Amino acid sequence: MDAPRSSGPRRALIIGLPLAAIAAAAFLVLGRDERPAPRARPASAEPGEEAVPQERDEPPVVPPAPAPASAAAPESEAAADNDPEARVLDRMRAALTSDPAEVLRLDDAASRELGDSPRAAERGQLRVRALVRMDRIGEARSFAEDLIERYPDDPAAKGAAAYMGIHPRPRGPSR
Repeated sequence: MDAPRSSGPRRALIIGLPLAAIAAAAFLVLGRDERPAPRARPASAEPGEEAVPQERDEPPVVPPAPAPASAAAPESEAAADNDPEARVLDRMRAALTSDPAEVLRLDDAASRELGDSPRAAERGQLRVRALVRMDRIGEARSFAEDLIERYPDDPAAKGAAAYMGIHPRPRGPSR
């Protein structure tokens, strides 16, 4: 009769592997080189030598010029006033986390008023997410399938399909 095996090596492996992973992660985090990059000499430091631009790995960081606050706000407000669908989409995004049923109401109203507008697929994507939040998964999946069928090249429709795990069928002749 064989004697039972000792669990010593197994126990060492079970305990040792996580500890080794933690030690490796700590080494990677603490082993980073925190030294600052060397500064370039100013061209006037040595007048006898020609100033040769030094190549750097990174392009210089240039902060964007701040837009005047008075000019930026009216443009965005004017765009929202001119595009009623943009306002609906903003309201739908805002309601998605707090009140998914409101997203459905807003989408129904926008569908009646705007019909098949250029941003209908984006509204549909928000509807799919709202349906999922309301645990109406089957309905969300069916709606996402319809979206990808109606708008096969629209990024919002593709996003809704990916969100639901739908892989669209390739277009063209089947083999």
